[in-house]
Amino acid sequence: MTEPAAPPRRARLWEIDLLRTAAIVMMVVYHLVYDIRFLAPDVAPNPYDGGWRALQIACASTFLTVVGLSFWVRDARLRARGVDARERWRSGVPRGLQVAAGALAVSVATGIALGDELVRFGILHLIAVAHLVVLPGLVGLRHWNAVLGVAAVAAGLALQGTSSAQSALMVIGLDPGETGVDWVPLLPWIGPCLLGVAFGALLYPGGERRALLRGLGDGSPRAHAAGAPGRRSLTIYLVHQPILIALVAGALVATGTPLDPR
Repeated sequence: MTEPAAPPRRARLWEIDLLRTAAIVMMVVYHLVYDIRFLAPDVAPNPYDGGWRALQIACASTFLTVVGLSFWVRDARLRARGVDARERWRSGVPRGLQVAAGALAVSVATGIALGDELVRFGILHLIAVAHLVVLPGLVGLRHWNAVLGVAAVAAGLALQGTSSAQSALMVIGLDPGETGVDWVPLLPWIGPCLLGVAFGALLYPGGERRALLRGLGDGSPRAHAAGAPGRRSLTIYLVHQPILIALVAGALVATGTPLDPR
């Protein structure tokens, strides 16, 4: 007796890769200004204010929404194949641990470079927790994740400025006084992830495009090429800053701008 044929591998959704690429572009642009400000504070605009702060929020929100959207698509495709909840979670653990390892690497590297300003709970830490803990438990709520997502954002905004002596509570969103750079706590930032799950349930039932999106088709070669960075987002996230800092430092030195890292 022959073994039953394995289900065919589902095609990637090029538009999701393209969204992730858009987030990468925003990230690189923002970090370019951030690095100039870090190396030569009198040269660059303030990355923590105005339009640059808006870009930072838009970038993180896009990344996290795509995390939730991608999680939904993958989970729905596994459900369509009859995979139970426990096996669906187990199959996602390697990716979650990969992201967690990346988060640890970022913490170690920034600890060496920045001391007390190291990344304690940044966007990769949040994505790892979302993959391994939050989304597996809530993905089954489908569209109701939109309500939870809005509630998470509202709760996070309400917690702004609230301090706690317990540093571990910074993961939730309480400020212990030393959060380091790139602090992305669960409240409000798990909200975009949950909204992404809700969008996935609406737009990709069963893990495939619903009727109103089927006109997107397989995508043009240009669309697939543009989405290529989105298929390597973790690698790009981990390597882009050392490269950017080296390029920015070189450009500043070449133009005679004194370096004054702070």
